[in-house]
Amino acid sequence: MNEQKHHDEARIRQLHEEFERAIAAKDLDRILAQYADELVAFDAVGPLQFKGVAEYRAHWQRCFEFCQGEGFFETHELHVEVGGELAYSRMLNHCGGPNAEGQMQSAWMRGSRVWARRDGDWKVIHEHFSMPFDMQTGQVCMDAEQPGG
Repeated sequence: MNEQKHHDEARIRQLHEEFERAIAAKDLDRILAQYADELVAFDAVGPLQFKGVAEYRAHWQRCFEFCQGEGFFETHELHVEVGGELAYSRMLNHCGGPNAEGQMQSAWMRGSRVWARRDGDWKVIHEHFSMPFDMQTGQVCMDAEQPGG
């Protein structure tokens, strides 16, 4: 792996770690700083798609208002591939927080991000989080587990 590609991969991994910390802190500014203005996002909850940082910011704000208390967002099996001015990452995410009764609830999701180099750093131009669902019932599989876990 050439030096620039290695540096870019390490930077994207660092950005994933910063993303986890920003979510744990519920810091919208730090979360949204990772996205390019032209972002298109497909999230596991809400509308079919979000276009632009302003729409996605409002979505994150609603999520934080809904999820009271301290939550967590963990990245597992992170894979990063860099090719020039574009890169992608894919991962499994384990996230959760307390319900209205204070009991911790959690679920596994799948995630992918497409990155573009903007002004000397990497910004997310596309993000996709999803949860598996049961085809027979149409219900989201909240009890899905990490493979091998």
